[in-house]
Amino acid sequence: MDEYLRSRWQQISPGASDDFLAGHGGVEAMVALVVQLQQSGFPVSMRDLLRSPTVPLLAGALRERVIGAAGEYPAFADLWAESTSVWSSAVHTLVPLAAGTGLPLFFVHTGLGQVRFIERAVDHFRRGRPVYGFEAIGLRDRTRPPLSMVEIADQYIAQLRRVQRHGPYSIGGFCMGSHVAFEMAHRLTEAGEEVAVLALMPSAFSLDAAGLNSIRPGIRQRPPGIGLSDLYLERLAYVQLMFGDLDLDANRSDVLEAFEQTFWLDGVKPEDFFWHAAVAAAAAFAQENYDPRPYPGPALVFQTAQTAAGEAADWSPVAPNARNYIFDEPDSLAIMQTPEFSNAVALP
Repeated sequence: MDEYLRSRWQQISPGASDDFLAGHGGVEAMVALVVQLQQSGFPVSMRDLLRSPTVPLLAGALRERVIGAAGEYPAFADLWAESTSVWSSAVHTLVPLAAGTGLPLFFVHTGLGQVRFIERAVDHFRRGRPVYGFEAIGLRDRTRPPLSMVEIADQYIAQLRRVQRHGPYSIGGFCMGSHVAFEMAHRLTEAGEEVAVLALMPSAFSLDAAGLNSIRPGIRQRPPGIGLSDLYLERLAYVQLMFGDLDLDANRSDVLEAFEQTFWLDGVKPEDFFWHAAVAAAAAFAQENYDPRPYPGPALVFQTAQTAAGEAADWSPVAPNARNYIFDEPDSLAIMQTPEFSNAVALP
């Protein structure tokens, strides 16, 4: 067992010692090991790596069968099977965030599905216009979200047209939602509509020093062929790393409270904690499998200085006519409260 685990670990983190916490790949390597062992039938969770953080300790725990069973978390397949198809009825996830007059502004949620957090910033930039936000399908019920960026965009455009039948449109999006907004702009312009404002805010949060939440569409973050169940386990593994040796199932309320403070997540009930991880996995799957084509229209890319560096943060290959704004601000919410943002998204 020791050699088997060591071999798997070395494939993921070449040259690393037997200490998982000291691996060259860091957090990503530990998450990958958990996912691979789960795929091979071993009942291992991230909590187990934190309890047994070396190859010999983990091997011994496996031999003694003290590892927490995979059933510590509900299986993704069971959660998915118990939900409702998005195509069974019309969805209604567009929420009003501010009343007003004139042409509205629409914003697409983050990868975690939330958008209501921008209510605290809308009066800094809307100039009396109404503001709406798209929440993720499945965020507040057990509806299975679409699994492709094109299908998500189509669902949101159908809702957008119930509020504003024709352009010019003003659309924005955060992190994964910036990719959705990008595809919505594509589809609307191809339908002969004008998109006057396309505001892309890929760096929604301040926690990602590597800028991974600021990537442009088409950048892959994971190996090809990764599936929904794998991404679900990955999400839970990252949450486990955030909270250490904590029983996620027994402490759902505390975890969700921390998510509300850190990621502005709201409205997820403790009983839907694992379902929310499945919704986030579906969003990651759509983003990983999106093959964008260049958008010819004007676009605005708003990034923090912390996350704007690097080739992956450069949107010019897919948005050649984009204008870039880089702010010395901690996150997108702070950016939206600046005069520069208000001026940029104002209609002529």
